[in-house]
Amino acid sequence: MAEGKRENFKQELNGKMVERIRPKIHLSDLHTDILSRIISLLPLKEAARTSVLSNHWKNIWCSQENLVFRFCSVFSVHDHIKRCWTSDGQRLNKELFIERIDAVLKQRSGLGVQTTAVFFDLENEHADHIDRWLNFALASKTKQLILDFKPHCPKQALYNFPFELFSAANSLQLQALKLNTVSLKPPPNLDGFRKLQKLKLEYTNVSDEDMQTLVSNCNSLEYLGIIHCGMITRLETSHPLNQLKHLEVQSCTMLQDIQLNVGLTKLEYEGPLIPLAPPEPLLMTNIWMRLSDIHSALRYIFTKLPSTLPRLETLTVNCSELKKTILPEKTAKFMYLKHLRLELTFYEQTRKADMFDFACLLEAAPLLETLELHMWMPFDHQPYCEDHGELRSLPNRPHSNLRFAYITGFYGAKDQLELVCHILRNSAILNAMKIDPRPVVARPPIALMLRTEVVYCLNGYRVAMEYLSKADHRNVVDVHEILLEDVKKREIYEIMEDRWIQEPKAMLSYF
Repeated sequence: MAEGKRENFKQELNGKMVERIRPKIHLSDLHTDILSRIISLLPLKEAARTSVLSNHWKNIWCSQENLVFRFCSVFSVHDHIKRCWTSDGQRLNKELFIERIDAVLKQRSGLGVQTTAVFFDLENEHADHIDRWLNFALASKTKQLILDFKPHCPKQALYNFPFELFSAANSLQLQALKLNTVSLKPPPNLDGFRKLQKLKLEYTNVSDEDMQTLVSNCNSLEYLGIIHCGMITRLETSHPLNQLKHLEVQSCTMLQDIQLNVGLTKLEYEGPLIPLAPPEPLLMTNIWMRLSDIHSALRYIFTKLPSTLPRLETLTVNCSELKKTILPEKTAKFMYLKHLRLELTFYEQTRKADMFDFACLLEAAPLLETLELHMWMPFDHQPYCEDHGELRSLPNRPHSNLRFAYITGFYGAKDQLELVCHILRNSAILNAMKIDPRPVVARPPIALMLRTEVVYCLNGYRVAMEYLSKADHRNVVDVHEILLEDVKKREIYEIMEDRWIQEPKAMLSYF
């Protein structure tokens, strides 16, 4: 170790002070493999900047495992935006973006690439360059490949994805593929993607037949996402060799039918209600539904949810509550349901839906452990006071499994308070009930929210503190505080941005 890398210090040994020498460790002293691992955690632009530190650092960044190309990781955001105002500037942006990617890939050699991703406004006129990048990805054994060509930018012709480049031999390492705003025409004899585990298609022109060709060929597929694919009318996922476990379908406006794979365990769906029932019971345990034409969550749960889901454990329903539901005397039981999440919006000025009706959910799901009720009621209503009459109640039916309740958008309306009191009174082993007056989950963009909703939040806080504290004999209720000073001085978007319960941070993923 060089002299410049030592420092002296004194230490007591056997009652005497002894002078010792401690080596000074610099970052550049670490093994190249360790430095490469550290740099791989940096964005591409910052990783490339380390090349100017010294000759030792010059090529370390070239071993970057994740090659993620965005305009902000390639050149100055200010210069990029400045050039966007003219067609010549936009063309120059594309040319510079392509040149930077070519320069990086020219320096990057060898295997070990985990992710190759391109996020930019490109189209079929750039096919020669994109094809060259795909050949690099295949040669470097890329595991995750993303082409996102920005659907909201006008294009003369979508990039034609070259299926001929992906053979059974050279695509064995590819595990995840995401394609956004490309044209997909797979050949009938497609033999690539045998080991593909995740496939996500967004804003593509894939047809029913093309989708069937893709899915049938991906025998290892575990996740399939189809977003804004407007040509699909029927989705078939029941190929006998398919390992599909997680299906996500959003905003496919022509879709009329989904034939579900029997082994599917998780379904995420957004759009109008369509037939989902397979010919035999499913093993599915997790369903997330955002339904554009259902106006009562209870009606959907008890009358429209397929009866072939006997083992459902987690259910999320997002819909507009516009109607009061009259349920039959005998309702279905969900004997395996452990987590129920409802995201409800009430758009009508005169509200018809009654939140107290949701009390039946405790009896319908005897093993329920977590209950989430997220509401948004944007129109004028009165917070509960004793002049509104006594609170309604139902006969006690103790629930022996509910441990956690999370309620947002609690504005203090009478039916809201009645429902919360019923849950609190009947949940025998409840550990925590979190109540947030703010509609932090079931709400539109903050720009569309009314200024009066700040007052609704304050009313909800006051009602919760006055009435729920009397019913909380086990000290399990926790109410997010809304102060009068906040209502007077702060805008609704400022109050909404204060995070109370933090969402868990997800790992870097594009799926």
